[in-house]
Amino acid sequence: VCSLSVKRINYVIGRRSMILMMCLFFKRFTILQRWLLLVQLYEQIRGSSSLSSIQQNRRNFIVQGVIFPVANVATSCHYHQISQALELPLKNNADDNTNHYQKAMSLLDAKTISWTSKTPGETLSSLSWNKSRYRLSTLSSPSTRISNNGNAPYPGSPTLYPEWMEGYWAVNYKFNGASFPQGRNIVSLRTAGAGIGTCLSLPNVGYSTPTHAAHFIKSEMIMDMQNKTSLSVHEDLAYNLPRKFEAFWSQSKILSVQTNGHPVTGGVNDNGKEQHPPPIMLSPKCFVTGDGCTPKENPNLHQPSTRIAMDFDGPTRRNGRLTQSVDVSLIDNYGGLLSGDNAHYASVKTYSQLNVNQELQTFYKEIASLERIKNQSDHIVVGKVRVAAFLPKYIQEYDAGNNDDYDENAAVAFYDYKVFMKKIDEVEAASL
Repeated sequence: VCSLSVKRINYVIGRRSMILMMCLFFKRFTILQRWLLLVQLYEQIRGSSSLSSIQQNRRNFIVQGVIFPVANVATSCHYHQISQALELPLKNNADDNTNHYQKAMSLLDAKTISWTSKTPGETLSSLSWNKSRYRLSTLSSPSTRISNNGNAPYPGSPTLYPEWMEGYWAVNYKFNGASFPQGRNIVSLRTAGAGIGTCLSLPNVGYSTPTHAAHFIKSEMIMDMQNKTSLSVHEDLAYNLPRKFEAFWSQSKILSVQTNGHPVTGGVNDNGKEQHPPPIMLSPKCFVTGDGCTPKENPNLHQPSTRIAMDFDGPTRRNGRLTQSVDVSLIDNYGGLLSGDNAHYASVKTYSQLNVNQELQTFYKEIASLERIKNQSDHIVVGKVRVAAFLPKYIQEYDAGNNDDYDENAAVAFYDYKVFMKKIDEVEAASL
């Protein structure tokens, strides 16, 4: 019931009678649902809307900023119901928030990191890898595999950040070492991070980046649903990852980007059908020329996302420069703030990635800590990033044959970086 109210909120805010008539005569509702709606309509529905539009022009790569409707949803629509409709994480209480922070921080120095937990008698392959990987068809060409959205694993919920992460940032990554907890002999070129572009969290492991821009967006909708908690900011993947990729690999040039941005509110197209695509679906391509990047052409490109696909031009070992494609899905994540301290944040993200042209599937986790430096005239954030790379045996067998001497549920490589971020304005970000 509440999901429908959220989808229609642009049209029915302040008009409870319209919601009532729409829901009572909508055939798919049961009598119980209608009764629940009648009870819920006793509570006040209020809302407001505002639009903000940010336009960037970086070497003709026009990635226009979010036009993000702001809506304060009535308390009649419980957070659980809204989170399901928008694919957002369920609200965590203070204890969960602290536990997530502490758990994430412990992984930054851990000797081993697991891909997932196993129950007695259950093999890892049956539990995880088949659910997490991209499914390829030998009948499809590399150019069409990304467009076949059914090939991607089902994504998780968007990662949320503290309010102080909102805005534009100048970012530097500094390499701090790599280690191989199960021995170097286990690692192959099919391991995330072993080849350039095989791990979008750190596209060129071992390289320290020049300064590049990043953008994080505050969502009033999310903030309201989380009872004004400070985790109300999401990463603008369509803005950040192309810049990050080129900063790590200066010889590459991003040609287009797509995301599975989640609409905060619904809407209808010209045929009267709901424009509320499944979370796995990708947006239209936003090209380096600026085509397909406007809010009208691509309204969900910059909204909270858990999947991103990019086409890029880059050098190869044998065939010169080629146009290549990469597709990454965030399949799980958690994070939180240190209890009683709004200046320390940590998160863990689990990724599945497909380098389409090479038919290369990689798996990795990104563990990150961020600390806001107080009492500074400049807004400064410092942090650490660790990527834990995994190598399922079904992939490892391609290169080295069957090897039973390692644990496929444990990371085979750790890549550690330090991160420095300085708050900047939109104009300075456009110059980076």
